[in-house]
Amino acid sequence: MKFGLSAASMSVAMFVFAQACSMKTNDTSGGPPGSDGGLPPGTPKVSSGFASNDDGWTISGDAQATSVKPDYSGTGGNPDGLISAKDDVTGGTWYFVAPAKYLGDQASTYGQDFKFDLKVDMVPSSPFDDPDVLLKSSTLVLAFDTPNNPTAAWTSYTVPLSEGGWHIDDLSGAAPTAEQMKSVLGALTAVWIRGEFNTGPDIGYLDNVHFGEMR
Repeated sequence: MKFGLSAASMSVAMFVFAQACSMKTNDTSGGPPGSDGGLPPGTPKVSSGFASNDDGWTISGDAQATSVKPDYSGTGGNPDGLISAKDDVTGGTWYFVAPAKYLGDQASTYGQDFKFDLKVDMVPSSPFDDPDVLLKSSTLVLAFDTPNNPTAAWTSYTVPLSEGGWHIDDLSGAAPTAEQMKSVLGALTAVWIRGEFNTGPDIGYLDNVHFGEMR
């Protein structure tokens, strides 16, 4: 006795197969947590290009009034979309806060790069120093100071995901050891990028975030 599929059943099966093959995801991780999935050089483990939405990013600090959501625009980025936030000028420094896909076990990104683009609506007339990037675990905070502040044009940053240039707690803190850097990357609870660079009112913009980019 032979068993076969009807023509209609075959059509449905082929449609489901085609749909499965065409599915895409915004998560650029090439494998399970803790694995770089054999990604080629220049490919980030996780990224946000803001082509169609804010990708789950939020704001922490004195910006956006009572909202934690950034403003999203599908144009004006470097290129295409971007996110931004407006300073409330109530004190403190506000940051762009990465969504959950950047957190957890990112140990495989050690020795790779963290890249992003920033700009502000005006060149800071009263610039001030604060950590430009913060990586946090439940037991340790690492702070990084980039060599230059953003301007009204897009500025691209590359921050090493290794201990060089990082400080424990704040910019005056001690340099972390390799083991401390690895421990934070292996249990990330927060990834923050500074958006405020002026003591007066300003707007900060973020685009092209690449975390764990292979060199």
